[in-house]
Formats: sequence, structure tokens, C-alpha cells
Amino acid sequence: MKLPSILTKRKLSSHKGDYGHLLVIGGSPGLTGAAALCSLSALRAGAGLVTLAIPESLNPILEVKLTEVMTKPLPETKEKTLSTKALPRILRFSKKIDGFAIGPGLSTQKDTANFLLQLLPKIKKPTILDADGINILAREIGILKKIKAPFILSPHPGEMARLL
Repeated sequence: MKLPSILTKRKLSSHKGDYGHLLVIGGSPGLTGAAALCSLSALRAGAGLVTLAIPESLNPILEVKLTEVMTKPLPETKEKTLSTKALPRILRFSKKIDGFAIGPGLSTQKDTANFLLQLLPKIKKPTILDADGINILAREIGILKKIKAPFILSPHPGEMARLL
């Protein structure tokens, strides 16, 4: 397969840190595959480093599944989804990254939704919102006005319908 000429060739002397660090926030019971696929896709698309922020109980699964992606286990709800208690850790970690991908397999559980709605206005890095991230946003569409960072929504037709 030939790659399009618009893709930049990497220098032989480069380091993975030269190609950006993406933080993927996602995953919940039964939906670890979505978060894993997003993380691997980011690596294949050219991100130098990818860290996957997940509920702590899912870490053993994703540590085995993703050998090239770093994981960041975070506080979780009793339903094993991300908790609002994860917010300070994400904000501290965000100083080390270049962008976010949020939503694949995240869950729309109430505390997880609150986590996302509190996080979005505080983000200062380019962000892609997908899947459950969009489903949560659709319930609180006004939050879009509070987002200051470069921001992309990637809805499929069903998610787009919920946004409209």
C-alpha cells in the first residue's frame, strides 16, 4: 500500500516524543475495545505517544491488550466507569500532552457524564470528542460555548441526530 504524499516522512534520527502525545479518555465495562481501537488508531496515524486514561479496574485488561499504549488507571464509580474524582489527575496530566481524544467506550453513567462536563471547559489542548463523549454533550449542548480549545466532534448519524 502506498501512503499519500501528504504524510510527512519521519527522520531517522527522530524520537517518539517528537510526534506528539495524545491522551485518550474512554473505556468502561463491555466497551474496552472502543478505547483500545482509538488508542491504536492514534499510534498508526502518527502520534508518537498515546496514553489511555481508563477506570482503574479495567487497567489489567488493557495492559495486556495494548502493549504499545501507556495506560493511566483512574478513580472509578461503583459501576466501574470514570469518576469525577479523576478530574484533578487528568488536569495535572494534561500539562504533559498535546491533545485529547475523548469518548470511545466512555459510558454515559451520571458521574462519568459530570466528569466530562466539568473537564471540557478546562481543556486547553486540541480535542476530538467521539462516541459517548458526544452522547453526553448532546444532553448539555450549551457546554459548547464554554469550550476554549480547538475542538472537533466526530459523530456518526445517530450521534448527530442527538446533537440536533
